Amino acid sequence: MKRALAVTLCVCGVSLALLPLFTLVGLGVHRHAAPWAIGASAMLLVFAPSLAMATAAPRERSLIYGAGQFSWSLALFLMLPIYFPGERRSAVATGLAVTGFGASSSDLPERIADSLPEEPEVARPEVAEASTLTAAPLPPSTVPLSDDQIALPYEGEGRRMSVPVIFENQGIELELDMMFDTGATYTTLSHETLASLGIHPTDADPVIRLHTANGERLAQVMLVDAVWLGDLPIEGVAIATCDDCANADTAGLLGLNVAGGFNLSIDADRREVVFTRREHVDRKIDIKPFVDLAASFTRFPGGRVEVRVRLDNGSRRPILSAITSIQCGTERWKVQLAELVPGEEGTVRQRLPRHPVCEQYQIALHEALW
Repeated sequence: MKRALAVTLCVCGVSLALLPLFTLVGLGVHRHAAPWAIGASAMLLVFAPSLAMATAAPRERSLIYGAGQFSWSLALFLMLPIYFPGERRSAVATGLAVTGFGASSSDLPERIADSLPEEPEVARPEVAEASTLTAAPLPPSTVPLSDDQIALPYEGEGRRMSVPVIFENQGIELELDMMFDTGATYTTLSHETLASLGIHPTDADPVIRLHTANGERLAQVMLVDAVWLGDLPIEGVAIATCDDCANADTAGLLGLNVAGGFNLSIDADRREVVFTRREHVDRKIDIKPFVDLAASFTRFPGGRVEVRVRLDNGSRRPILSAITSIQCGTERWKVQLAELVPGEEGTVRQRLPRHPVCEQYQIALHEALW
Protein backbone atom coordinates (compact mmCIF):
# COMPACT_ATOMS: atom_id res chain seq x y z
CA MET A 1 0.00 0.00 0.00
CA LYS A 2 2.73 2.48 0.93
CA ARG A 3 4.66 1.50 -2.18
CA ALA A 4 1.69 2.24 -4.45
CA LEU A 5 1.07 5.57 -2.68
CA ALA A 6 4.73 6.52 -3.06
CA VAL A 7 4.70 5.69 -6.78
CA THR A 8 1.50 7.68 -7.30
CA LEU A 9 2.86 10.70 -5.42
CA CYS A 10 6.16 10.57 -7.34
CA VAL A 11 4.37 10.42 -10.70
CA CYS A 12 1.99 13.23 -9.74
CA GLY A 13 4.78 15.30 -8.22
CA VAL A 14 7.08 15.02 -11.24
CA SER A 15 4.16 15.66 -13.63
CA LEU A 16 3.08 18.74 -11.69
CA ALA A 17 6.71 19.89 -11.48
CA LEU A 18 6.72 20.35 -15.27
CA LEU A 19 4.41 23.36 -14.96
CA PRO A 20 6.70 25.52 -12.79
CA LEU A 21 9.69 24.15 -14.74
CA PHE A 22 8.30 25.34 -18.09
CA THR A 23 7.23 28.61 -16.48
CA LEU A 24 10.70 29.32 -15.09
CA VAL A 25 12.32 28.42 -18.41
CA GLY A 26 9.96 30.81 -20.21
CA LEU A 27 10.62 33.59 -17.72
CA GLY A 28 14.36 33.16 -18.22
CA VAL A 29 14.00 33.26 -22.01
CA HIS A 30 11.89 36.43 -21.79
CA ARG A 31 14.73 38.04 -19.86
CA HIS A 32 17.33 36.92 -22.40
CA ALA A 33 19.34 34.88 -19.90
CA ALA A 34 21.98 32.40 -21.05
CA PRO A 35 20.52 28.95 -21.89
CA TRP A 36 22.76 27.13 -19.39
CA ALA A 37 21.74 29.51 -16.62
CA ILE A 38 18.04 29.11 -17.45
CA GLY A 39 18.19 25.30 -17.43
CA ALA A 40 20.36 24.97 -14.33
CA SER A 41 18.41 27.44 -12.22
CA ALA A 42 14.99 26.04 -13.26
CA MET A 43 15.99 22.46 -12.44
CA LEU A 44 17.54 23.52 -9.14
CA LEU A 45 14.52 25.55 -8.04
CA VAL A 46 11.97 22.90 -9.00
CA PHE A 47 13.64 19.63 -7.94
CA ALA A 48 16.34 20.47 -5.37
CA PRO A 49 14.10 21.14 -2.31
CA SER A 50 12.17 17.81 -2.56
CA LEU A 51 15.34 15.83 -3.32
CA ALA A 52 17.01 17.39 -0.29
CA MET A 53 14.05 16.44 1.91
CA ALA A 54 14.07 12.84 0.66
CA THR A 55 17.85 12.50 1.08
CA ALA A 56 17.67 13.75 4.65
CA ALA A 57 14.85 11.36 5.61
CA PRO A 58 15.96 8.13 7.42
CA ARG A 59 13.24 6.01 5.69
CA GLU A 60 10.24 6.20 3.37
CA ARG A 61 12.27 8.40 1.05
CA SER A 62 10.16 7.70 -2.05
CA LEU A 63 6.99 8.67 -0.21
CA ILE A 64 8.58 11.82 1.19
CA TYR A 65 10.02 12.75 -2.20
CA GLY A 66 6.68 12.30 -4.00
CA ALA A 67 4.76 14.27 -1.37
CA GLY A 68 7.42 16.96 -1.19
CA GLN A 69 7.71 17.31 -4.97
CA PHE A 70 3.95 17.57 -5.40
CA SER A 71 3.57 20.13 -2.60
CA TRP A 72 6.59 22.21 -3.64
CA SER A 73 5.65 22.21 -7.34
CA LEU A 74 2.09 23.30 -6.56
CA ALA A 75 3.29 26.00 -4.17
CA LEU A 76 5.91 27.25 -6.63
CA PHE A 77 3.39 27.43 -9.49
CA LEU A 78 0.92 29.32 -7.30
CA MET A 79 3.57 31.74 -5.93
CA LEU A 80 5.02 32.76 -9.30
CA PRO A 81 2.23 35.35 -10.00
CA ILE A 82 3.34 37.20 -6.88
CA TYR A 83 6.79 37.85 -8.31
CA PHE A 84 6.01 37.79 -12.05
CA PRO A 85 2.43 39.11 -12.35
CA GLY A 86 0.75 38.75 -15.70
CA GLU A 87 3.50 36.57 -17.22
CA ARG A 88 2.55 33.00 -16.30
CA ARG A 89 0.66 31.96 -19.43
CA SER A 90 3.13 33.44 -21.90
CA ALA A 91 6.04 31.98 -19.89
CA VAL A 92 4.50 28.48 -19.96
CA ALA A 93 3.98 28.70 -23.72
CA THR A 94 7.57 29.82 -24.28
CA GLY A 95 8.94 27.15 -21.93
CA LEU A 96 7.03 24.41 -23.74
CA ALA A 97 8.22 25.62 -27.12
CA VAL A 98 11.94 25.97 -26.31
CA THR A 99 12.10 22.57 -24.56
CA GLY A 100 10.68 20.80 -27.62
CA PHE A 101 7.09 20.16 -26.52
CA GLY A 102 4.58 20.80 -29.21
CA ALA A 103 7.16 20.66 -32.01
CA SER A 104 4.71 18.84 -34.27
CA SER A 105 2.00 21.43 -33.69
CA SER A 106 3.06 25.05 -33.65
CA ASP A 107 0.06 26.22 -31.63
CA LEU A 108 0.12 23.44 -29.02
CA PRO A 109 2.15 25.44 -26.45
CA GLU A 110 -0.33 28.30 -26.74
CA ARG A 111 -3.33 26.00 -26.41
CA ILE A 112 -1.84 24.32 -23.33
CA ALA A 113 -1.07 27.72 -21.76
CA ASP A 114 -4.60 28.96 -22.52
CA SER A 115 -6.09 25.91 -20.78
CA LEU A 116 -4.46 26.89 -17.49
CA PRO A 117 -6.63 28.57 -14.86
CA GLU A 118 -6.70 32.34 -14.79
CA GLU A 119 -3.76 33.88 -13.00
CA PRO A 120 -4.83 35.42 -9.69
CA GLU A 121 -4.30 39.17 -9.41
CA VAL A 122 -2.15 39.13 -6.29
CA ALA A 123 0.46 41.62 -7.51
CA ARG A 124 1.15 44.19 -10.18
CA PRO A 125 4.08 44.45 -12.59
CA GLU A 126 7.14 46.23 -11.27
CA VAL A 127 6.99 50.01 -11.63
CA ALA A 128 9.60 51.24 -14.07
CA GLU A 129 12.53 52.98 -12.42
CA ALA A 130 13.13 56.62 -13.29
CA SER A 131 16.32 57.09 -15.21
CA THR A 132 19.03 59.46 -14.05
CA LEU A 133 18.85 62.85 -15.73
CA THR A 134 22.30 63.78 -16.97
CA ALA A 135 23.35 66.73 -19.07
CA ALA A 136 24.49 65.81 -22.55
CA PRO A 137 28.16 66.62 -23.20
CA LEU A 138 28.65 69.88 -25.06
CA PRO A 139 29.80 69.54 -28.66
CA PRO A 140 33.13 71.14 -29.53
CA SER A 141 33.11 74.69 -30.84
CA THR A 142 33.31 74.72 -34.62
CA VAL A 143 34.24 78.41 -35.03
CA PRO A 144 37.29 79.88 -33.23
CA LEU A 145 36.62 83.15 -31.42
CA SER A 146 38.43 86.34 -32.42
CA ASP A 147 39.81 88.95 -30.01
CA ASP A 148 36.58 90.97 -30.18
CA GLN A 149 34.38 88.00 -29.28
CA ILE A 150 33.45 86.20 -26.10
CA ALA A 151 31.25 83.15 -25.52
CA LEU A 152 29.41 83.11 -22.20
CA PRO A 153 27.49 80.09 -20.91
CA TYR A 154 23.82 80.69 -20.25
CA GLU A 155 21.26 79.09 -17.98
CA GLY A 156 17.51 78.82 -18.56
CA GLU A 157 15.47 79.17 -21.73
CA GLY A 158 13.79 81.88 -23.81
CA ARG A 159 13.36 85.14 -21.91
CA ARG A 160 14.70 83.51 -18.75
CA MET A 161 18.29 83.18 -19.94
CA SER A 162 21.00 84.32 -17.53
CA VAL A 163 24.69 84.97 -18.19
CA PRO A 164 27.65 85.70 -15.88
CA VAL A 165 28.74 89.36 -15.82
CA ILE A 166 31.44 91.21 -13.87
CA PHE A 167 30.74 94.71 -12.50
CA GLU A 168 33.68 96.96 -11.64
CA ASN A 169 33.50 100.19 -9.68
CA GLN A 170 36.28 102.07 -7.85
CA GLY A 171 38.46 98.99 -7.63
CA ILE A 172 35.64 96.66 -6.50
CA GLU A 173 34.76 93.74 -8.75
CA LEU A 174 31.61 91.69 -8.39
CA GLU A 175 30.65 88.71 -10.58
CA LEU A 176 26.89 88.26 -10.89
CA ASP A 177 24.44 86.19 -12.90
CA MET A 178 22.26 88.60 -14.86
CA MET A 179 18.96 87.97 -16.65
CA PHE A 180 19.59 88.49 -20.35
CA ASP A 181 16.58 90.65 -21.31
CA THR A 182 16.63 92.31 -24.75
CA GLY A 183 13.41 94.12 -23.82
CA ALA A 184 15.10 96.07 -21.01
CA THR A 185 16.74 99.37 -21.94
CA TYR A 186 18.79 99.74 -18.77
CA THR A 187 20.79 97.25 -16.77
CA THR A 188 19.37 96.99 -13.24
CA LEU A 189 20.73 96.10 -9.81
CA SER A 190 19.22 96.15 -6.35
CA HIS A 191 20.19 98.70 -3.71
CA GLU A 192 21.96 95.94 -1.78
CA THR A 193 24.11 94.93 -4.74
CA LEU A 194 24.93 98.56 -5.56
CA ALA A 195 26.07 99.02 -1.96
CA SER A 196 28.44 96.06 -2.43
CA LEU A 197 29.98 98.04 -5.31
CA GLY A 198 30.36 101.11 -3.10
CA ILE A 199 27.41 102.94 -4.70
CA HIS A 200 24.79 104.56 -2.51
CA PRO A 201 21.97 106.41 -4.33
CA THR A 202 21.19 109.97 -3.25
CA ASP A 203 18.52 112.53 -4.11
CA ALA A 204 20.98 114.13 -6.53
CA ASP A 205 21.00 111.09 -8.81
CA PRO A 206 18.85 111.34 -11.95
CA VAL A 207 15.51 109.56 -12.03
CA ILE A 208 14.05 107.72 -15.03
CA ARG A 209 10.78 105.92 -15.70
CA LEU A 210 11.52 102.19 -15.85
CA HIS A 211 9.25 99.69 -17.59
CA THR A 212 9.49 96.22 -16.01
CA ALA A 213 7.50 92.99 -16.05
CA ASN A 214 5.88 94.14 -12.80
CA GLY A 215 4.79 97.46 -14.29
CA GLU A 216 6.12 100.99 -14.63
CA ARG A 217 8.16 102.55 -11.84
CA LEU A 218 10.59 105.36 -11.11
CA ALA A 219 14.24 104.36 -10.71
CA GLN A 220 17.42 106.22 -9.86
CA VAL A 221 20.37 105.91 -12.21
CA MET A 222 24.04 105.62 -11.23
CA LEU A 223 27.23 105.05 -13.21
CA VAL A 224 29.55 102.11 -12.67
CA ASP A 225 33.09 102.24 -14.01
CA ALA A 226 32.80 99.16 -16.22
CA VAL A 227 30.84 96.04 -17.00
CA TRP A 228 32.86 93.06 -18.23
CA LEU A 229 31.55 90.31 -20.48
CA GLY A 230 34.40 87.86 -20.12
CA ASP A 231 37.47 89.92 -21.05
CA LEU A 232 35.50 92.53 -23.05
CA PRO A 233 34.72 95.68 -21.04
CA ILE A 234 32.11 98.42 -21.54
CA GLU A 235 33.08 101.52 -19.58
CA GLY A 236 30.69 104.00 -18.02
CA VAL A 237 27.49 101.97 -17.75
CA ALA A 238 24.28 103.44 -16.36
CA ILE A 239 22.65 101.20 -13.75
CA ALA A 240 19.01 101.65 -12.74
CA THR A 241 17.87 100.69 -9.25
CA CYS A 242 15.29 97.90 -9.21
CA ASP A 243 14.94 95.64 -6.19
CA ASP A 244 12.06 93.69 -7.76
CA CYS A 245 14.16 92.87 -10.84
CA ALA A 246 16.45 90.65 -8.73
CA ASN A 247 15.58 87.15 -7.58
CA ALA A 248 17.23 84.10 -6.05
CA ASP A 249 18.91 83.16 -9.36
CA THR A 250 19.85 86.52 -10.91
CA ALA A 251 20.98 89.88 -9.56
CA GLY A 252 19.03 91.94 -12.11
CA LEU A 253 18.44 92.61 -15.80
CA LEU A 254 21.19 92.92 -18.41
CA GLY A 255 19.78 95.69 -20.57
CA LEU A 256 20.46 97.02 -24.05
CA ASN A 257 22.87 99.64 -22.73
CA VAL A 258 25.27 96.68 -22.28
CA ALA A 259 24.06 94.05 -24.75
CA GLY A 260 23.55 96.70 -27.45
CA GLY A 261 27.30 97.13 -27.71
CA PHE A 262 27.57 93.67 -29.23
CA ASN A 263 26.17 91.59 -32.03
CA LEU A 264 24.73 88.46 -30.48
CA SER A 265 24.37 84.87 -31.57
CA ILE A 266 23.10 81.94 -29.51
CA ASP A 267 24.74 78.54 -29.78
CA ALA A 268 21.90 76.36 -28.43
CA ASP A 269 23.98 73.17 -28.79
CA ARG A 270 26.76 74.49 -26.54
CA ARG A 271 24.35 76.64 -24.49
CA GLU A 272 26.43 79.76 -25.06
CA VAL A 273 25.77 83.35 -26.07
CA VAL A 274 28.49 84.67 -28.37
CA PHE A 275 29.03 88.44 -28.00
CA THR A 276 30.84 90.18 -30.87
CA ARG A 277 31.89 93.77 -30.22
CA ARG A 278 30.41 96.24 -32.70
CA GLU A 279 32.70 98.64 -34.54
CA HIS A 280 30.67 101.69 -33.57
CA VAL A 281 28.65 101.81 -30.35
CA ASP A 282 26.34 104.68 -29.48
CA ARG A 283 26.42 105.35 -25.70
CA LYS A 284 23.41 107.65 -25.75
CA ILE A 285 21.41 105.38 -23.42
CA ASP A 286 24.07 105.62 -20.71
CA ILE A 287 24.75 109.33 -21.15
CA LYS A 288 21.22 110.69 -21.56
CA PRO A 289 20.14 110.56 -17.86
CA PHE A 290 23.21 112.62 -16.84
CA VAL A 291 22.93 115.52 -19.29
CA ASP A 292 20.67 118.52 -19.53
CA LEU A 293 19.89 119.49 -23.13
CA ALA A 294 18.29 122.77 -24.20
CA ALA A 295 18.10 124.91 -27.34
CA SER A 296 16.99 128.39 -28.35
CA PHE A 297 16.10 129.53 -31.87
CA THR A 298 16.41 132.94 -33.50
CA ARG A 299 14.66 133.82 -36.77
CA PHE A 300 16.07 136.77 -38.70
CA PRO A 301 14.31 138.82 -41.35
CA GLY A 302 14.60 137.04 -44.67
CA GLY A 303 14.10 133.51 -43.24
CA ARG A 304 17.51 132.85 -41.66
CA VAL A 305 17.25 130.64 -38.50
CA GLU A 306 20.04 130.14 -36.01
CA VAL A 307 20.00 127.63 -33.15
CA ARG A 308 21.96 127.76 -29.94
CA VAL A 309 22.35 124.29 -28.34
CA ARG A 310 23.38 123.92 -24.73
CA LEU A 311 24.44 120.61 -23.16
CA ASP A 312 25.30 120.32 -19.48
CA ASN A 313 27.40 117.26 -18.47
CA GLY A 314 26.22 116.26 -14.99
CA SER A 315 28.09 112.94 -14.91
CA ARG A 316 31.48 112.11 -13.39
CA ARG A 317 32.90 111.08 -16.79
CA PRO A 318 33.98 113.22 -19.73
CA ILE A 319 31.74 113.12 -22.80
CA LEU A 320 33.88 112.68 -25.89
CA SER A 321 31.25 113.90 -28.36
CA ALA A 322 27.52 114.45 -28.57
CA ILE A 323 25.23 114.93 -31.54
CA THR A 324 21.82 116.50 -31.10
CA SER A 325 18.98 116.24 -33.58
CA ILE A 326 16.69 119.14 -34.43
CA GLN A 327 13.42 118.41 -36.18
CA CYS A 328 10.92 120.63 -37.91
CA GLY A 329 8.09 118.67 -39.48
CA THR A 330 9.70 115.95 -41.57
CA GLU A 331 13.10 117.66 -41.80
CA ARG A 332 15.89 116.85 -39.37
CA TRP A 333 19.34 118.37 -38.83
CA LYS A 334 22.21 117.52 -36.55
CA VAL A 335 24.34 119.76 -34.37
CA GLN A 336 27.53 118.34 -32.87
CA LEU A 337 29.17 119.42 -29.63
CA ALA A 338 32.80 118.93 -28.73
CA GLU A 339 34.21 117.13 -25.68
CA LEU A 340 32.68 118.04 -22.33
CA VAL A 341 34.46 117.44 -19.04
CA PRO A 342 32.39 116.50 -15.95
CA GLY A 343 30.33 119.44 -14.69
CA GLU A 344 30.97 121.50 -17.83
CA GLU A 345 28.36 123.21 -19.95
CA GLY A 346 28.96 123.19 -23.68
CA THR A 347 27.27 125.43 -26.23
CA VAL A 348 27.34 125.64 -29.97
CA ARG A 349 25.60 128.04 -32.36
CA GLN A 350 24.75 127.03 -35.91
CA ARG A 351 22.62 128.17 -38.81
CA LEU A 352 19.86 125.85 -39.97
CA PRO A 353 19.26 125.22 -43.66
CA ARG A 354 16.44 127.28 -45.19
CA HIS A 355 13.11 125.71 -44.37
CA PRO A 356 9.44 126.66 -44.02
CA VAL A 357 8.37 128.50 -40.92
CA CYS A 358 8.23 126.03 -38.01
CA GLU A 359 5.92 126.67 -35.08
CA GLN A 360 7.77 124.25 -32.80
CA TYR A 361 11.19 122.61 -33.02
CA GLN A 362 11.96 119.30 -31.40
CA ILE A 363 15.43 118.66 -30.01
CA ALA A 364 16.84 115.39 -28.73
CA LEU A 365 20.14 113.70 -27.98
CA HIS A 366 20.83 111.68 -31.13
CA GLU A 367 24.19 110.12 -30.39
CA ALA A 368 26.84 110.40 -27.70
CA LEU A 369 30.13 108.81 -26.67
CA TRP A 370 32.09 108.73 -23.43
